[in-house]
Amino acid sequence: MQLALEEPDDLRAIVNAILTLDALAGIIHSTGVAAGDPAMGSHESDDLYRDALVEVSRSFQVLRDAAASIKHGALDPKRKKARLVRGSKALRAVRNGVGLFQCGDRLGSDVIVIEFDPGPGYVRASDVIADSYRMLKRIAEGEPARTDEHDRGSFFPDGD
Repeated sequence: MQLALEEPDDLRAIVNAILTLDALAGIIHSTGVAAGDPAMGSHESDDLYRDALVEVSRSFQVLRDAAASIKHGALDPKRKKARLVRGSKALRAVRNGVGLFQCGDRLGSDVIVIEFDPGPGYVRASDVIADSYRMLKRIAEGEPARTDEHDRGSFFPDGD
């Protein structure tokens, strides 16, 4: 996880963090159900729990969709669920520059982005990871699911 945030051009670290955080959401759900948490029990499956988290965080929606597209290669655009990411090729390296560059980045480096489908636009993958990690960490610590002042998801397209 930390490597994905420190090395935003490392595709392997980015993919690992995306899949790990998506799995963590499922683990949080199953642990809550096993502990008799009524909030978790109200979601019949971990997929429905992830859908509830999507309503809270646009960043988590991008992460969930990216994880599903990595696992399945491509997602059917005709399915009911609105998706911001539909294919594993949505993760790609672009030259780091205006709109993406952040303090600590190396000049002239690339950064991994997640391209929206339907476009236009993309988001820095490490931002989605950081936002989703903070939300899931709060949930694991017993707080409600919420975004914070650092969340960049409010700037993403709607996907509806």
